[in-house]
Amino acid sequence: MVVIKEYTTTELGIKPIKAVPLTPESFAKFGAIISADHQVSQAPKSSANQGTALKLHKVAPVTNNYENCPSKTPATANWNIFRCSPPKHLLSTSSNSSESGAVMNQYLSKVLERHPFSTQTFLPMGRSQEKIGYLVICAPDGKDGLPDYNKVEAFICKGNQAVTYGVATWHAPMIALGDEDYLDFGVLVHENGVPEEDCEEVTYNPGLIVEF
Repeated sequence: MVVIKEYTTTELGIKPIKAVPLTPESFAKFGAIISADHQVSQAPKSSANQGTALKLHKVAPVTNNYENCPSKTPATANWNIFRCSPPKHLLSTSSNSSESGAVMNQYLSKVLERHPFSTQTFLPMGRSQEKIGYLVICAPDGKDGLPDYNKVEAFICKGNQAVTYGVATWHAPMIALGDEDYLDFGVLVHENGVPEEDCEEVTYNPGLIVEF
């Protein structure tokens, strides 16, 4: 990965970002989600496995655009595992003065990254659908091709929901939540081994504040 820009957030006047629940509609501008609870009534489907399964068709794209990369180095589709621990040094909890007794969680986001020529899918493993599993943060391109820091959005994700970031979509590294020591993800992405073509980063200091 290659850092292509560094920002000092105290000079930008960015307001805190309020996270919302992950749904196909809320995330559509950044890619797609895999969430059977939502898609069982929306996606094209058919019977499978001698009638014992319901197949939901093409719920998320898998895209390889490395034919357009400068080096022309071909990429392979790789399944990786990310064992993600909650970033406790970047998480905090405080009382919300506007709501009596309410507690506000905050995350300080210091990095947004993108994969210029590939989608990337994160599939959580081993977390109950009843529990909040992780936090996702995304941003659209600004006019300069870098993240538009005034349009950053955040999403609260359950343990039975996966996300697919669209090609070249700016997003934060995965943020595991909860009391468990870690959350495992199966991660599908195309990679060619050229650092600046596989991943670009933009950093923020001290960071973007996300409330959830």
